[in-house]
Amino acid sequence: MPPDKMRARLREVAAPAMKGSLPTVVLAGCGYGAIDALRALKGQARVIAINPHPYIVNSGMSTRLLSGRFSLDLVRIPLLEHVQANGAQFLPGRVTHMQPQAQTLTLEGAGGIQTLAYDYLLVNVGRELRPIDGMQHAFAIRPAEQLVAAQTWIRQCWQRAAQGDPTPGLLTFVVVGGGCTGTELMGELYDLCREMSAATGIPLARARLLLIHGQAHLVEGFSERFRQEVEREIRRLGVEIWAERRVKAFGPQQVWLEDGSELVAQTRLWAGGLQAPAWLRSCGLPLGPTGSLLVDECLRVQGAERILALGDCADFVWGSRLLPKIGVYAVRQGPIAAQNLLRLIRGQPLLPYRPQATVFVCVTMGNRVAVAEKGRWVWRGYLATLLKNLFDWLYMRQRKPVRWQAFFY
Repeated sequence: MPPDKMRARLREVAAPAMKGSLPTVVLAGCGYGAIDALRALKGQARVIAINPHPYIVNSGMSTRLLSGRFSLDLVRIPLLEHVQANGAQFLPGRVTHMQPQAQTLTLEGAGGIQTLAYDYLLVNVGRELRPIDGMQHAFAIRPAEQLVAAQTWIRQCWQRAAQGDPTPGLLTFVVVGGGCTGTELMGELYDLCREMSAATGIPLARARLLLIHGQAHLVEGFSERFRQEVEREIRRLGVEIWAERRVKAFGPQQVWLEDGSELVAQTRLWAGGLQAPAWLRSCGLPLGPTGSLLVDECLRVQGAERILALGDCADFVWGSRLLPKIGVYAVRQGPIAAQNLLRLIRGQPLLPYRPQATVFVCVTMGNRVAVAEKGRWVWRGYLATLLKNLFDWLYMRQRKPVRWQAFFY
């Protein structure tokens, strides 16, 4: 069957409720930018939003689930409400294949496997956690519920220790991954352990906190001064940093390293890196240095006239450098991608995305302390925490009702 007839047949099967001649726009994943697209395309296209859950998690806030400082409700954005308010359709599930030539996607969800045809596509799936052997024996940073479960488990470890439980490694806590997420997790872990030390009467010095990182320095990719401040703050908490050491696998109680050493720890947190989804890496479209879709200055995937991508699943080269995978860039890309979808539909010239000259980057280190960088300025302390929380509040309040008091501590 010719491709044009195939696409028409798929639209007939997958989209029987198509409204007149409106084009079909599929949002493959609903990370940063999805709500911008829903708002921009209201009444202009038939929009189908695909996401595993009817909500979006603000990943920049989720590390604080570990200490209980933030709740699941606070870090979630009600995606389904925005989908319905903008007249779109929501399909729960995950994309498993993309066929750019046929302009179709394969979706797997609770209702089984189905194929969707699209006229225009926005790929916004972010990246997924890199797998490791024995991953079921560790708590991962995704989904966010894992961090809530980790908090409960850690509290139980302290309570068991207070009751005289002799289990080896009961108060040994390991975080694997020394990027921004891993270092933030360690700060939250420290605060949780300090709280439980006070509650149980067990000296905090009896706990052992380890941060294992495969690189030479924490938070690689940022300025030397920023890295130094982050490492200095982590060490101030009494954390052992095992740099340039890679974890091979997890066991029921063990952490096995590639150098053959073994560590017994009852609590293991995996923040060991992210990667583009396998289906995206094998779709046949041009990929950038990190394996994400290579996009041009308008966020259009190179070689695909009707596909846009943004955030972590897009490699954007600005001048001679690859744009870092941090949320502050994706937030600014969202409105540009939304407007460019509309311009594609209307046959208008696309808008270029211009990255900020400098960005505010902040790593929280537990209660009231953070390290921040803006251009050549690097500083630590409560002011950095206040600024991060202020930006989180301003972002979230545009997407759901929130109390500002929940963001400041």
